[in-house]
Amino acid sequence: MRPGTAPEQEAGFSLVEMLVVLAVLALAAAIGIPSIGAALPGRRLDGAVDALAGELGLLRAEALRTGRRTRIVFDARSNSFLSSRRGAPSLLMPSLRVAVEADPLSRAGPGEIRFLPGGTSTGGRILLAGAAGTRRLVVSRVTGAVRRAEEAP
Repeated sequence: MRPGTAPEQEAGFSLVEMLVVLAVLALAAAIGIPSIGAALPGRRLDGAVDALAGELGLLRAEALRTGRRTRIVFDARSNSFLSSRRGAPSLLMPSLRVAVEADPLSRAGPGEIRFLPGGTSTGGRILLAGAAGTRRLVVSRVTGAVRRAEEAP
């Protein structure tokens, strides 16, 4: 350094700048995290509905492929769905209220939906309710097709 000149400044952030950035990040996290947490129950409910609809579709396809009846039954004690498909895991429905409404003309047992060899089914509705609202799956008696219907929260 030559006499009479100012010392060179080092590149970087000052402590005040770092504290301001951290304060802004903390504020953004405080605002964003509750909205993410509020979305989680809805994602869990949608995930449960998607898993159940997928299993129903697999059961229908197996009935068509093998020419044998398949079925899914809701077990209220374990709060899970049990599938007749070989190797299928039980579908747990933790913290959800479940109702299986069989078609009045069917001979399905309580909490049961069956798929017949021709692709038809005993039909019915499955309601899953939780903190994020209610979702409904409808199984057609005539075609065995599964469709999702939205309910009010």
